[in-house]
This record gives sequence, C-alpha cells and structure tokens, in this order.
Amino acid sequence: MKKILSLLVLVSSCLIASAQSEVMLQGFYWDSYSDTKWTKLEKQADELARYFDFIWVPNSGYCGDYNNMGYMPLYYFNQNSSFGTEAELRSMISTFKEKGLGTIADIVINHHNTNGWFSFPAETYNGVTYQLQSTDICKNDDGGSALEEATAKGVSLSANNDTGTDWDGCRDLDHQSANVNKIVKAYLSFLLDDIGYTGFRYDMVKGYSASYTAEYNTASKPAFSVGECWDGSGTIKNWIDGTKVNGVPTSSAFDFQFRYRVRDAINQNNWTNLAGNASDTGGYPLIYQEAYRPYAVTFVENHDTEKRANDNQDPIKADTLAANAYLLAMPGVPCVFLKHWLNAKGDIKRMIEARRLAGITNTSTYEQVASSQLYYAVKTIGTKGSLICVVGKTPTAYTAPTDYKLLCSGSDYRYYINSAAYADWDTTLARIEAEQKAAQEEKDNFKTYTATVYVKADFTPVYFYIWDSNNNTQLNGNWPGKQPSTTTIDGETWYYQSVDITDADYYFNIIFNQGNGKPQTDNIEGITSDKYYTATISGGKVQFTDVTNTVGVRNVKTDKMSDGRIYNLMGIEVKQPARGSIYIQNGKKFLAR
Repeated sequence: MKKILSLLVLVSSCLIASAQSEVMLQGFYWDSYSDTKWTKLEKQADELARYFDFIWVPNSGYCGDYNNMGYMPLYYFNQNSSFGTEAELRSMISTFKEKGLGTIADIVINHHNTNGWFSFPAETYNGVTYQLQSTDICKNDDGGSALEEATAKGVSLSANNDTGTDWDGCRDLDHQSANVNKIVKAYLSFLLDDIGYTGFRYDMVKGYSASYTAEYNTASKPAFSVGECWDGSGTIKNWIDGTKVNGVPTSSAFDFQFRYRVRDAINQNNWTNLAGNASDTGGYPLIYQEAYRPYAVTFVENHDTEKRANDNQDPIKADTLAANAYLLAMPGVPCVFLKHWLNAKGDIKRMIEARRLAGITNTSTYEQVASSQLYYAVKTIGTKGSLICVVGKTPTAYTAPTDYKLLCSGSDYRYYINSAAYADWDTTLARIEAEQKAAQEEKDNFKTYTATVYVKADFTPVYFYIWDSNNNTQLNGNWPGKQPSTTTIDGETWYYQSVDITDADYYFNIIFNQGNGKPQTDNIEGITSDKYYTATISGGKVQFTDVTNTVGVRNVKTDKMSDGRIYNLMGIEVKQPARGSIYIQNGKKFLAR
C-alpha cells in the first residue's frame, strides 16, 4: 500500500511542517450529485490514487433531504447523504485507503441547521446521546434577530457573543460552550476513527476563533488539516498563526490570493498579474512568502468560485490548462478542481508527473525567469531537478536554456526540466497514453443496457418525472411526468419504469410525485442501475428510502430461468449486467459487482 505522507505530521499536541509533495483533488463541484456519488468515485480508485494523495469530498452528513451539498448541516452521526449511503461511504474510503489515497472530510461546524429556529435533533452514537441546545447558539447570531426570536418564544441563548464573523442562514454555534466542544470533538473522532477519514477541510473558519481549530486538531489528530479562511493574505496569515500550539501552526489554509492572481492574469489577458506586488488588493499569496509557504494549499477554482458565474471576473473563463500548469508547477499543496480533472485528465496527469519528476514540494523555492503581458515563466527548484513552467497566450515565445528539455505542452503552457530523470519520461508518457486509450476503448465498447427504477408507494396516483444527463432531456414529458407500469413482487404492488443506459457517462434522474401541485420527492440523481425505493408522504412531501439491497434477498419466482442466461427481476434477459443491480441466473438472485 502506498504510504500517505502528510503535509502536517502530528506529534503529541502540535503539528510540525515538513517538506512534502502531496497533490489534492477536490472531488466535487456545486450540484455534482452524479459525478460525486460515493460508488462512482470508488470505481475510479486506481486512477485517482495513482495521481493524488488526498481527495476532498463534500460533507457526508444527512442534511434533511437528498438534494443538498452539505453546507447547512443537520446531523453529524447520520452519514447518509446526497452522495450515497453510509455503507457506500465507508466502502469508498476503505478502498481509497487500501490504495494509499486519503479522504478529506468537509467539516461544517461554524453553524448548524435546526427544525424551526432553535430545535436541534438528538443523535446517539456508541450509547451516548448528543444534542445541541438553544444555549449553544451565539447571543448575537444573525445580527441579533435570533435573540429577538428567542425572547419572543421564551427561549434562552448563550450568554456569549460569536468569536468570529456572523453568518445569516443557520444558527451560529458558540464554541465556548462545553456542550458544543464535546459534540464537535466526538464528531471529529467518529469521522477519523470510525468512518475512516484521513483529515479535515474546515469550512468558514472566519466564523469562530482559530484557537478552536487548534483545540479540535489537537484532540482528534488528523493527518491533514486545511481551513477555508476566505480573505486577504493578512487575515489568512493571522488565522494560521491563531491555530498555533507551542508556537507551531496546527492547520494549513487555502491560498485565495494565489487563485485571484491566476484569475486576473487570464481574465484580464495580462500575465504580469502572476507576479504583482504586495500592495495589490489582498496582498501577496501565501506561497510567495517563505514563512507561510509550508501551510499554503493552492487552487485555481473551487465549488464556490466556479459557481459565482454572475460575479465580475468569476469564474476563470479560459486557459484552464495554463491555470493548472502554473498551479502544479509551484510550491504549496495544489488542489485540482474536479471539473478541470474530468475535462483534461491527460494534461493534468502529465503535469502531476512532471511535478514529481522535479521533486517539487510545499517548501520548494522558485524564481521568475520571464514576465510579459502575453506569457509568464517561472522556475521552481525541486529536490530532483528544476522545472520551468511557461504559461500564457504565446508560451512558445520563451526560449528555455539549452540544458532544459521540453516535457509536455499545450496551447497555453509548456514545461521544461533539467533533471537527469528525464530519461524515464517516455515511459511515463506511454503509461498515461495507455490509460487514455483504455478509457476511450471502454467507452467505444460500451454495450447499452436497461436500468429499471421500482417504487413501492403508500399513496396514489404515482407519477414518475424523469430527465437524463443528455442536456437534461425529459424522458416522461413535462411535469409531473407519467404514471408508470405496475408489477407484483412478493405479493406487493410496485411501480416501475426502465431507461436505456446508452454510454458509460449516461445517467438519469427521477422525482416521484402525486401530480401537479401535489407532494413530491427531492431529486433522485445519477441513476445507472436497477434501484428499489419505498415512498411515503410525510411533512407535506414524499419521503423515499433506497431499499435496493434489502429487496435483493427476497424470493422471486424464477420459473424457466435456469438456462444459464441472466435476467432482471422482470424476467427480461440482459446481456450486460450493471454493477449494483440485482439479477437472476439459474434460478438464483445475485448482485452484480
């Protein structure tokens, strides 16, 4: 098993910075309910582990519905989320760990959702019941409106004001509270020691004092920690300093100013922006400052910046290969955005391998070698060699020194290296090309199969509204869709509909509903195999439960199905069983894997 090296190694109560060469993948984007399914990510374990050391995934707790990115948390210990079940989460993390890929949990503890203004759900884990109370809410939450509501309802809040920035949306938690402290520490321990996560990405750390991140990391001992302190470099540095224990920071932080330098260079078509100066808005990026370089997690896009398409110069609109080339050539811990990875795997793989070939780490030094409006060149000195990265509109305008050889290139980037290890580069390129060829052959050889959705509902009528991944094409017409066919399984009526899965990237989505203006489920997305659900009306909406695995142990009539061929539960022969679906062969049911 590949050993997972940590950027920050825990020793007793503090973290010690060390020169490491990790590369991280943000394994999601906004509404990535299909691409970030735990089951889908697990299938990619071999490929992901070959190129990344960490994968950061969304908050995996249940948030009250199944169409939620996790940033309004409701449950800590219920790990059935929009991205899959707890069993699927555990399986994915375990598979990743076996292959040397660490999973980073998204920790949202600045605020917490409620049922109503002040009612938090109780949760029991390992025989202990945990429940946040109204007195765990900051006194000045929501600019004082929470206190007004509490006074009107006769409810008590904490006597303490927030130790950080207020956020209007959920209840801001008072981390000075012993109850909050106890619950958060139990939650983090549960994620690391039980679920199997490797480390944490702390959301919105400006919302509470940095000292609590230090306290929580000291108690839970993650192998990796990074905070989202979305601000200028001065504030980010103060936050890192605020996490110190015995004079040593206990967490790294995202380098937002690095991202903004790259964005401005691209969107303003002026590559001198990569150099800039300390008087620029936001100040110097962390990796430009030697003292904070070991604690910088760099990125060029994330779920928040990419989503804000209507904001001025957000997101990055072009030259994403150049952005990633600069990201992966510089020190710090680079975090690649999932959309970029999916759209340009071949190039990003070559960039990562070039970084490794040069031995670039989070503490490497670098120097600018050329700067103009149309291109920018930087030399980063690694432990094995020096890598020159040229990015911009005319990267070929730069002439590399004679002792440097071209590693790889694209329309807006070029990599050169002076390492003697260059001799092995052809082998690396051949492997990457073979991987790309195998992936293309898998797509080309894909055989269409049928996936069927079944639901047992305690209401009528039942409508299926279905749309797919092919430009959101409606498969059952306009809302509310159509009433499906029925069948009998174990003497019970089930509604069902089948959809052809036409290629490896194709999936469909469904909503069960009672009709126009009537109760409905949340979106059920990313379906690629036979699925079984139960549905009931509760709280004015249709609640659903995935019972695919439990239905698989029921008795089904299998007359005339003992001829070696494979059938689905409707008795229809299938040529290519879909992973995760239940089939019958020789009179016995099995789960395709």
